[in-house]
Amino acid sequence: MLLKFTAFKAVILTAVLLLSACASIAPQPDQFKVNISSIQMVESTLMEQRFVVKLRIMNRGRESVSIDGMSFDIELNGKDFASGVSNEKITIEAFSEDVLSVSVTSTIFGILRQLQGLQQKKSQPFSYEISGSIYPAGSFLNIPFKEKGEIDLNTPTPYRQSSKTI
Repeated sequence: MLLKFTAFKAVILTAVLLLSACASIAPQPDQFKVNISSIQMVESTLMEQRFVVKLRIMNRGRESVSIDGMSFDIELNGKDFASGVSNEKITIEAFSEDVLSVSVTSTIFGILRQLQGLQQKKSQPFSYEISGSIYPAGSFLNIPFKEKGEIDLNTPTPYRQSSKTI
């Protein structure tokens, strides 16, 4: 009986240690910060527009992280603007950053919504939001992110950023 109880305690202890080890190596939700570095139109047809968006990905963790890909959406003034995915594999060292160029697509309807919104806002700053997921290599989990900022075309400063990472 004592042997069975000791074996049971050993199994429980092993399970707890394995779970805590897995939790400690998983990337934390606030480990990454993703900012829009630039947007450049590369192609335009009647129904869709293609842009190259440069994203600055910051790793604020103690370990380097290999990324298999990412997916994201961009909103301007609270309205859908463009979506993108990347399967480019990169490794971002600890406490480091890298810039990733990603193709995104916007439809004519997204552009029309933005033009309508710009007419209503006139000279006011407009807001942006980028949200999506980063997919670490060798993991079934994804790491969500969301960043917000404001662009004011009437000031010499290119943009003001107030970000919140989720």
